[in-house]
Amino acid sequence: MLPSTLILGVAICGLFICIKFLVEGTLTTTVGLRSETSKKQDSMTHFAYQIHYLKNRFKGLSYLFHGPEVIEKAYAQANGRPFLVATPSNNHVLVTTNELMREIADASPASLSLHAVAKELLQPKHTMHGFEWQNQRGLEGTGFVRALRSLLTSHLAYFQPSIDSIIRTCLREELSTPGGNGFTQVHIFPMMKRIVTRVNCFIFFGEELSQKAEFTAAALEFPQSVIFAAEILRITPSFLRSIVASLATGKHRAAKTLFRHLEPIVKERMAKRANPDLNRNSPLPVDCTQWLIDTSPRKNPWSPARMIGEIIAVWFSTVHQLSMTATYLIEDLCLHEEYLAPLKEELRQHVATSSKASIDIERLPLLDSFIKESIRCTNADAVSCRRKALVDYVLDDGTRVARGDWVCIPQRAMMHDPNRFSRPHEFDGFRFARANASLRAGNHSAEVPDNSPASLTTANHDWPIWGLGIAACPGRFYASLVLKLIVVQVLDEWECKLPDKDGPRSMVWRSSVVPRNDTRVLFRRQSERHLEAS
Repeated sequence: MLPSTLILGVAICGLFICIKFLVEGTLTTTVGLRSETSKKQDSMTHFAYQIHYLKNRFKGLSYLFHGPEVIEKAYAQANGRPFLVATPSNNHVLVTTNELMREIADASPASLSLHAVAKELLQPKHTMHGFEWQNQRGLEGTGFVRALRSLLTSHLAYFQPSIDSIIRTCLREELSTPGGNGFTQVHIFPMMKRIVTRVNCFIFFGEELSQKAEFTAAALEFPQSVIFAAEILRITPSFLRSIVASLATGKHRAAKTLFRHLEPIVKERMAKRANPDLNRNSPLPVDCTQWLIDTSPRKNPWSPARMIGEIIAVWFSTVHQLSMTATYLIEDLCLHEEYLAPLKEELRQHVATSSKASIDIERLPLLDSFIKESIRCTNADAVSCRRKALVDYVLDDGTRVARGDWVCIPQRAMMHDPNRFSRPHEFDGFRFARANASLRAGNHSAEVPDNSPASLTTANHDWPIWGLGIAACPGRFYASLVLKLIVVQVLDEWECKLPDKDGPRSMVWRSSVVPRNDTRVLFRRQSERHLEAS
């Protein structure tokens, strides 16, 4: 039986969508294929156009529940040309050529904005306790790129032993009550969210806050409540949004808890930054919160509330995607047991020359390849590199993107394209390792579209999961480290299996392919350690 809150949410969504269909204005119905849309509008009566508009809006409803499938069908029919997918809120123009992908990645944020997409998706003014974003990058959150791309990445070796220890401890705590056969049964997605939250809290907020149960619970709840509330708010009339947001977030319970815990810490750290003499007797904390404070504007300093808003906004992006990818990764280990032996052997060889906690994860090509293949096959989002048109925009090939519409890359469809990947619907865990070996030898590889060796953290037109250009995910090296350490711990200490290998693993909402909360995995402590203890 569905929870009453979910039933209410769906009912509200349906009502508000119908209202918006009736009161909103023009909907472009054909991909900006030159000026054909405007010609059609000119030739139609007002009544006929409204019928045409409503028809396409309702057609877009299928995107809510079948988004990836809708995109893949349109991708197959487009034969490499830009194509349009209608959604209940706007149109998505999708491009696949290297030239057009490069154009949207390099376009001015005053024309094609990533931040405007995030603002539309998350409704931060209402879901993030009043914190507002601008449409253009540079006006908000200017410090996070340097904090994550440069400072966090340069400290990964320093953090690795602690991350390894946290993951090991979390797994042992989560799996501490085995049944009669020695296996502990868990719902894998909720468990991965808890583990990723614990790790991220330590890196982001420091050890003190990461040990507080109330804080970590709020840190876990916050992204989930934001996503739930934002989906309802996207189709809620503006005059009702504050009320609906309060109801959907439990009166902003998680955000208020985060603010309450962060406020004294942020105030103290900002005061020390403003007065360096206060730091003489103690070293600066080594965590993302400190780096975000250090990279915030000095000329016109932010208030503590603004600083906390920035920190929480960045925090939002650190849990959701990483926990989904980790979930699918563990499930794929269970589904493809033939890869366990070679992966463990690769680890044994490297652990022989270093401790497991300090192993160089970049020297594990089979593990890197397995994770890439898991992502390629499952791909938790059907699109990437979203940009919202803040003005009417014409791409170099003449494709028109109307103001308010999005332009995106259909990454899931591209990764299932037989013209790009051999046997795209088969799981081949070492395809990327073989391809890299061939490319390093100066040969061509028909298995992948790459022309040069690539890794999990590569961000290019053939692997756009991290985004492209200067907007590519600055935390991808950290995400790669966490994913690999999770797999290392599972391979080292646990055997795992899916009790229902043929059961559904995911559910779809818009372009997202989200792991099911009820998927169970069985874990049992290995009788003999496969790797030396760290």
